[in-house]
Amino acid sequence: MRGFLAAIACGLLSAASPAVLIPYDEAKPILDAHGKPISAADWPAWAAARNAEIRGRLAQGDEDSVVNLWLYGTSFTTHPRVTDREAARLGTKDAIQELLLARLDDFVAALAKPGTNERLQFARDLVVRQGIDPSTAAGKEKAEEYLVTIRERVIAENERYVRAAESPSAYATLFQDRGLSSDTRLTAGFAIEQALAALAASGRLPAGAVARAAIVGPGLDFTDKAEGYDFYPLQTIQPFALVDSLARLKLAAPAGMRVTTLDLSPRVNRHLDAARRRAVAGSPYVIQLPLARDLPKHAWDPDLVAYWQRFGARIGTAVPAAAAPAIAGDVRVRAVAVRPAIVTAVTPADVNIILERLDPLPDDQRFDLIVATNILVYYDAFEQSLALANIARMLKPGGYFLTNYAVTPQPPMESAASETTTVYFDRQKNGDTIYAYRRR
Repeated sequence: MRGFLAAIACGLLSAASPAVLIPYDEAKPILDAHGKPISAADWPAWAAARNAEIRGRLAQGDEDSVVNLWLYGTSFTTHPRVTDREAARLGTKDAIQELLLARLDDFVAALAKPGTNERLQFARDLVVRQGIDPSTAAGKEKAEEYLVTIRERVIAENERYVRAAESPSAYATLFQDRGLSSDTRLTAGFAIEQALAALAASGRLPAGAVARAAIVGPGLDFTDKAEGYDFYPLQTIQPFALVDSLARLKLAAPAGMRVTTLDLSPRVNRHLDAARRRAVAGSPYVIQLPLARDLPKHAWDPDLVAYWQRFGARIGTAVPAAAAPAIAGDVRVRAVAVRPAIVTAVTPADVNIILERLDPLPDDQRFDLIVATNILVYYDAFEQSLALANIARMLKPGGYFLTNYAVTPQPPMESAASETTTVYFDRQKNGDTIYAYRRR
């Protein structure tokens, strides 16, 4: 293990290669299979336009995140969060509506003077881009109207997704027309660790097998719709969770462990770039780990609690955690300071995995492992096929792709998962399933 950590500390990973478009000769069989009559001459222009459309979906995902901040944030108000538990306590629609409006008033007032709060600054920028100045009386009213409209859209979409999820055939592409959100959660890292443990136990992934890994869409912990905590700075979790798990399971190669993140969100890439710059100067990366305490109707699975308790032990040290405000509810918090050498081993790359990849990659720089959780579900079967072709190209022969939705890759990937791992987050059997596909 000392050799593994020393190898990470030996130097910075150079900037990732620029992303390139999937070549037409690789895309053509996929185009033909999905009835897309696009010629070789038209392919670059079509792909550029589609790339812009996909990246444009980030704006809608940003709106969704801001709505979650309004409903669940604690940094701008003393009113309770609009959780299911609080709604049940209030009992009537009128009381819930009164709470929503009280929080909305506080939220818009905070947007007028966001100070150094990154989340409020981001929300203010979103409102200002609509031509609204929340610091004026007229602007305050327009900002509230805009936010209410967004929330109505989100509610309508969620109702449609619930209906669509009843069809198994629609589940893998459930969010294909939804905004691209950058939210992330601790549970994703837990599910991946369980899947890696299963691969190791089966002998499919031997000790020291992973020297280079990639994460598609690592995300930012902004204010997700499950917990909605915002009493600590913006952070990313999955890149460091993956390194921690690989080290714990002894799957990390003894030297040269590197992680590349592939994300089309400028916010995510800027955040990781800034973390790397601070790490070069010797600053650790502090991750806050909130976990709500058990309730009569919701209790965490003991394995997830154990994961939360050990998170970060192989990549950093425990430090004092941020204090949760009373309105955050009954929540316990741990914090881990990730060592700078670990942070500099993570390199962000601006990549739209549907149409782009890092290429050419010499054989010794291809990835042993690529992870994509809650990513492919945002695309239809055609775009998933393009993404899988890009992923296969970046994987080493024998490497694994892990995702939490069943897909059907084409050669050189195996068409069915080698290993399927069902993971439960709580005693109510809410959880996820991770599918591991091997590149032949």
